Amino acid sequence: MPLKTFKLYSLSLLEGNGECVDQKLIPIQDGLIVNMENQKQTWYIEAVISKEYTDYFKKVKENKGHILVDVIITSKDNHPAAMITNVQTITELSNNISVLLEAKLALKRDVIIEDVLKDLVNEGYSEEQLLAEFHNKMENLAAHPQSALNTIYRSIKESGNYNLQ
Repeated sequence: MPLKTFKLYSLSLLEGNGECVDQKLIPIQDGLIVNMENQKQTWYIEAVISKEYTDYFKKVKENKGHILVDVIITSKDNHPAAMITNVQTITELSNNISVLLEAKLALKRDVIIEDVLKDLVNEGYSEEQLLAEFHNKMENLAAHPQSALNTIYRSIKESGNYNLQ
């Protein structure tokens, strides 16, 4: 099967903070994301970032840890994808580092849609207002709803399948 390669537009770390998740944007100089189109649904993310993140990624790799990340591919207008990753390699470049992450999707689009709707219902919109606000939020979804991030982080942590760092 052919691979699908996309430009990495943004990369954010999703770190647990009690019951919530903090989103930390990592400025990238360049990057790619590759969908391997295999049965395991594997993706690879390569990001060229500042050397100031070297120790963080080395620690995660040494601990055989996992990182929950949010990526946006190709354009800032695309919806984000939450992925659970592990560090494969860290390559020192002249002014930066290149980090290669192996990834799997952690959050499906249907879950995001459901969380957006739940948030709107909890905010008390009427049916007509609800539909209008739902369409507005889905069109402008530059980040996952906080409730979706909290839920996915909690479920990944509780599954025991990953060593979240």
